[in-house]
Amino acid sequence: MSTHLNIFYELKVAEGKAEELKAIVKAMVAFNLAGEPGTLVYNVYMSTDQSTLTYWETHESNEALRHHAERFAQGEYISQVLERTVSARLCIYGPVSDAMKAWSLENGFEVEYADLIDGFERIS
Repeated sequence: MSTHLNIFYELKVAEGKAEELKAIVKAMVAFNLAGEPGTLVYNVYMSTDQSTLTYWETHESNEALRHHAERFAQGEYISQVLERTVSARLCIYGPVSDAMKAWSLENGFEVEYADLIDGFERIS
């Protein structure tokens, strides 16, 4: 079984904030690409009606996820994103450690967790 963790983070875009969020996302992607070697996938999507912003991420381990989460929670981007969205749903799929769950709770993240039943990955 894989040790990879997948993140699904869906946010509802505040009225008139889609273009601002797109610019913020571009800066976030560059920031994460440069500073997170354990982040294997980091894609951000905007629905065609521009009402929903979705992050789809894959992290190689709990340590890589924690590194990413700490940079996000302590960085400038979290406030920029949250100021332009009205609600969010955060899901983590895979073998999340108790330490990562505790960190999420301590830092105010409400997370839905799901364990892998079966599957495969073709990420090299």
